[in-house]
Formats: sequence, C-alpha cells, structure tokens
Amino acid sequence: MSTMNLSQPSTLPRLRTRLWLASVSTLCLSVHPLWAETATAKKAPVRAQTASHARTADSRSVPHAPAGKTQPSAAASAASAPRLEEITVTAQRRRQTAQSLASSISVIGGNTLVERNVNTVFDLQYLTPSLQVTPQFGSGQPAFAIRGVGFNDYASNNAPTVGVYLDEVANPVPFASNGMMFDISRVEVLRGPQGTLYGRNTTGGAINYILNHPTDQFHAGLTGQYGRFDAGKVDGYISGPIGRYLKYRLSGQTQQGGAWQYNGSGAHLGNVDRGAARLIVEGQATENLKVTFNLHGSRDRSDANGMHLYSPLTALNILNPSQYGVLPADTDRRITHWGTSSQFASEIGISPNTKPFSHIDTGGMSLRIDQDFSFATLTDLASYDVASRQEYDNYDASSAAIADVYYQSRANVFSNELRLTSRGSSRLTWVGGIYYSNQYLSDLYRSGFMQSYGYDRAVRYSQSVNTISGFGQATYKLTDKLSITGGVRIEHEIRRLYGFQSYMLTGVDTGSHPYGPDQSYSYTKPSGKFSVEYKPFTRDLLYVSYSHGIKSGGFTTYNTNSPNVSTKPFKAETLDAWEIGNKLDLPKENLRLNVSGFYYDYHNQQIQSAVVNPATGLVGSIVNAPRSHLAGLEFEADWSPLPGLTLTQSGGWTIGQFDKFNSVLRADRVNGSYVGVYASRKGNSLPFPKLTLNGSATYKWDLGNYTLTTGMNYSLRSTYRSLFGTLYNVAGYTLWGATMSFSPKSKHWTIAAFGNNIFNKQYDVERNYFVNGDTVALSGMPATWGVQASVNY
Repeated sequence: MSTMNLSQPSTLPRLRTRLWLASVSTLCLSVHPLWAETATAKKAPVRAQTASHARTADSRSVPHAPAGKTQPSAAASAASAPRLEEITVTAQRRRQTAQSLASSISVIGGNTLVERNVNTVFDLQYLTPSLQVTPQFGSGQPAFAIRGVGFNDYASNNAPTVGVYLDEVANPVPFASNGMMFDISRVEVLRGPQGTLYGRNTTGGAINYILNHPTDQFHAGLTGQYGRFDAGKVDGYISGPIGRYLKYRLSGQTQQGGAWQYNGSGAHLGNVDRGAARLIVEGQATENLKVTFNLHGSRDRSDANGMHLYSPLTALNILNPSQYGVLPADTDRRITHWGTSSQFASEIGISPNTKPFSHIDTGGMSLRIDQDFSFATLTDLASYDVASRQEYDNYDASSAAIADVYYQSRANVFSNELRLTSRGSSRLTWVGGIYYSNQYLSDLYRSGFMQSYGYDRAVRYSQSVNTISGFGQATYKLTDKLSITGGVRIEHEIRRLYGFQSYMLTGVDTGSHPYGPDQSYSYTKPSGKFSVEYKPFTRDLLYVSYSHGIKSGGFTTYNTNSPNVSTKPFKAETLDAWEIGNKLDLPKENLRLNVSGFYYDYHNQQIQSAVVNPATGLVGSIVNAPRSHLAGLEFEADWSPLPGLTLTQSGGWTIGQFDKFNSVLRADRVNGSYVGVYASRKGNSLPFPKLTLNGSATYKWDLGNYTLTTGMNYSLRSTYRSLFGTLYNVAGYTLWGATMSFSPKSKHWTIAAFGNNIFNKQYDVERNYFVNGDTVALSGMPATWGVQASVNY
C-alpha cells in the first residue's frame, strides 16, 4: 500500500474521495434491489503456474531511471500500478489473455474455488453469470444450461448442451461429470456454441477444468476443513522433479459427513463419502517433445438427495383413489422421507427402509504428446475413461411406494484428438485437426410404482455412439487493429440403441422379457464460426461474431408400454448465434468492463416434455420443438478503487420463447383410459431463469508480514418458469456468503473461514413431478459454514 502524509491539506480530500467511492460502490453491490442478488467468484488470484498465468502488472520490476532524472519510489510505483490480474487462458487451444478473446468467457481461479467451498459442478452456477446446473429430480446427474440453452434429462444415455472438459479431454457422460473438484488451476466457462475448436459439438457452451501440473521444484501442500453438519474435507498434493527429464504431481481429496436433511423420526440424510486421486507425470523427452500422462480415479458412496412435498400428495393408488387418503405437504424444506415396497426392494437388492444413495465411480487415463516444429505444434491427445452409476432415489418424497427409482449404469469412452497449432506471432494463426470418439453404455433403470399403479417397471438397453469430425479455425490480422476469424467443423455421428427391454413386474423377475426394436440415428452436419475483431484502443476489443452449433440427437429411454413409439429418435438440434461484445481495460483506473449482447435462433430444440400412455397417463419424453429464439445481455466488471479493495459484479439477462411447438398439456381420464390434451406453445417463455446476478467485495488488510483478507459475495437468480404450469415454477432467490483468511505473505500457511447462504434463505432448486399428483421439490442448502487450515511447502 502507498504511504500518505495525512498532515498535508491536499492529501485528505483525495483520501476522502477514494473512501467515498469505495463506500458507494460497496453499497451499490450490497443494497440496491437489482444488484444485491448473486454470488460470484471472479478471477481471484491463482497460485502461479508459469504455463497458465501472465504476470500481473504490479509484479514487474521498476526500470532504472535515466541519468539526471529522479526515480519514483517503490511505494509510489505500487500505488500507480494496475491492481487487476491479467489471466491467461487456453480456451482457443493457445495461450492468450481472456481480454483478447473475442467471445464471452468467465474465469474462476483455483483459490476462489477453495475459498468459496466449491465441491462439485453444481456449485459453479453461483460463481458465473447465465449458468444453471440442476440435479434432475435431485439425482446425481446434472442438467446444464447457459444463456437458457439447456437439456433436462434424468436418463443416462443422452449428451448435454454444455461440454465438460478436463484438461481438454471431453466428458460426454452426464452422470460422470459430477466429480470432485480439487487441485484445479482455474475453470473457464465459455458461453455460446462450440465446435470449431473442441472435441464435441455443443449448442450451449463449454466448461473447461484446467488442472495444476507438475512443478520444476519440490512442493507439497495439505488442507483440512471442518464445517456445519459435521462436514469434513481433506486434500493435498506433492509435486516435483524425478531426475532430469521427468516431473510429477500426485494429488487427492476426501469428503465426509454433512447430513442436513431429516425424516422426522431421528434419521438424517445427506452424508457425503467421496474420495479421489490423480497422478500427472510430465516428461521432456527432447527439447521439442513433451509427453504428459494423467491417471485418475474416484469413489463415491454418498447418500442421495432427499425430496420434499411442497403440495399435498394425492398420487396414492391412482387406480383406486378411495383406498388411501391424502398426505399433507411438508412444513420444512429440510424434511424428507424415504421407503419403498418389499417387492421393489427385492428387485434392486436392498431393504425397504434403506436410505437413498448415489454411488458413482470413475477412472481413466490420458496420454498427451506435444511435438514442436518451427512453424507449428503437433498434439495427440488420447484418453480412455470408465464410469459406473448405482443410485437409488425416492421421487415421491414419502415412505410409500409411489415413485422410487434405481439406476445401474456403466459407460466407457475412448477418444483421440490429433491437431496442429501454428506457432509464432505472425499475422495468420490457425489450428486444425481430427477427432474420434467411441462411447458405450449399458443401462438398467427400474421404477417402483406398487402403491400408485400396482406394479413396477424396468428398462434395460445398450447404446453405442461413434463420432468422427474434422475441424479448423484461423485468425488473420488485416491490420494491427482489425482481425477476422473463421472456423468450420464437419461432424459425422452414428448413435445406436439396441437390446431395449421395457417390462412390467408384479412378482418375481424371471429375466425373460420381449425386446423392443433396435433404433439408430446418424447425421453429418457442419458447424462454424466467423467473427470480426477491432481494437480502437490498445486495451479495448470490439467484436461481432456468428456461430452455428449442433447438439447430438438421441433416444428417450424412460418407462414405456409402447417401445416402438417412445424409443424413436429425437433429432439433433441446431443453433445459430449472433453476438456483439466489447472488452475494455482501464489500467490507470483499475477498472475492467466487459459487455455483450446476443441473439439465438433455435431449430429442433430438444425439450423434456411428455407423451400420453393410455394406461398410466403422462410419461416423460424428449421431443423436438421446431422453432424458438432467445436474446439477452451480459456484463462483467472488476474494479479496484483502493489498494487492497476489489469489487466485482456480473450479470446476465435472457429472454426466449417458442415460435412453433405443440406439446401435451395434460392427460384426462376418459372411460378408463388417459387421453392427451394438446396446446400450442407459440409465444410461451422458454424454461430458465431470465436474470442472474453475481457480486463480491474483497479487501486485503496489510498487517506487516501478514495479510488478512475479508470478503462478501452474493448470487441471485430470478424465477424459473416451468413448461408444466405455474405449480412447478421455482421461485427466484438470493444467497449471501462471506469469506475470511489470514496468512503470512509467504503463503506457507493459511487459516480461513467461509459462510454460504449466511442469512439462511429457504429456497428450492428443482420442482417437478414423476407421476400425477406427486409434486416434489429439492431444497437448496441451508446456511453452512466452515473453517480451513492449510500448509504449503
């Protein structure tokens, strides 16, 4: 911090002005009804990895003053140096600053993930604008949406609209993307269609996890954490060289405890039991040849989420409604109930009172080879991953056997990407390559309906997906200020569903059931991007872009009496996106402001809707909405009005509606059979929160050889409006958090504390129904806190 002489009259007004500006800014972030709404973790400083981050401006050495001139003091130089970190990203397969990237991107630093206690991908939605991650019916499978472009599906076999990557390796299996987050350098969240640079085509965007890699010198660290509901977490790493040509990094984490739900009879639900480890070995075979090997695995034996009834349950024995009464709605969002029939328990091998559980195991390896040539770098990235899911959920939020489900899935994915990336700083930069992926899934899905329909159902099938594509993108500098970028991708995919069995059980499962038809869906489609980038000033980037994205088609694999109809493939969706944006840095004012506007034209949007089963009523199904559109605005702002004080604010506002779509509205029972009632959805809003806001205020107190950092943050999202009617709308909410840490400036040790949802906001993150008369919700976490202690060598 700079030194000020408070005795001089000219100093006091400047100090008062600075403090007044900081106070007003913090007040705007904290009090104003529109700004006091969302919690963001924005570009917190990440511990240096020379390959990942550019040096901050205030870390540069002061040059020697010319002869005869007075050199400014170190304090004055520190006061005038920019205080906002400039982060390097690899979102376009080459290292560049986020501010020079002509697209909308948020970067969340590894330190921020730790400070805010981010444990899974679900937590990321509170740190970046326009991102929504919803656990389907409270299951362990996430559904992603960015800027309203999302895909809701609780089955295991379909691709998401948002690609998830771990050090550039795509993870196309949705239930396997909810892994533990540890030893991460940063997370890059890209908004808009991706495809000309990435292994998979997506219409919504991409989430890239960039891992910490081996260090040239020996380092080690250990962090322990304890929090509310007896939640504990321990993670650590060791990193360093092995001889002259090899270096390694071994890291791991375990999470335990945290049960915060209860059933009113003394039993609790929500305990976490997870563990994961990762080994990265890098070898510099020659000066121009580098090999990186990644071996990783995780084991999860956690409880599943519990649902609660937010309206009376009337689904008990739909066929004989007079046999049972009505269960009242739950009065506390932390209340949940579980239990099933002896029939269903026998089918899945549990006792009727077993707690819901979510057991997801993953493992795999990747091998990356980088060969530098004078003009380009040749990269080959091969990976093989396996994942298994064994999960029992209670979708009726009661001890009755109305809607209980069980998943038993196994998936494996092999992929290989070969690409060539230009080197140097010439006017033309480019990247091109080919990508191949082979994916296999074996799935068993059971539903327990004994007290609702008088039987159980099961679905068994296998699926294979083969994808091959060629891609390329190039940027050409027409002048020092004007550049154009163009990219194209041609993708061919074949998706096959075979061995499909959907059957009813009222007694012993003999294992002999009729097969449904084998189904297949294939396409060969192009995607592309074109943008114009203009720099009117050195630190100002204006861009206009168009991109065309694709999301794979697939199959609905829910319970069905008519597999010939319900397993027919739904089509691939396409999205045309137009975006205009500006990225501005003002180093002297320590201000960064990014704004963007976009318009999306949707074709064959994939919607989780329903079809009518004459015997049971509505059955969930994925259908295509022929035409729809979205439009919106986003902004991200960072400001450091005083040394040590950093204010961040970001937000996204999106609206969208169907232009052409007819869907089932309800199912009426007529003469003992259900008949569908259909309605046009033209003009209806697309289902997503229209507004998201994020903000934080952080201050670093200089205490000599020590630093105390304090901060506040918030996260807001507006009401989620359901396609199924207002009863299923999820009300908007605002969450507040606080952080504090104390450490020497050497960072050899740190003690810290955090609080999330510190005002104990009562809210839901999911509302839905599985059978008629069964309205269930998954509540958000109540107020939580934790303390951390870490050592680093």
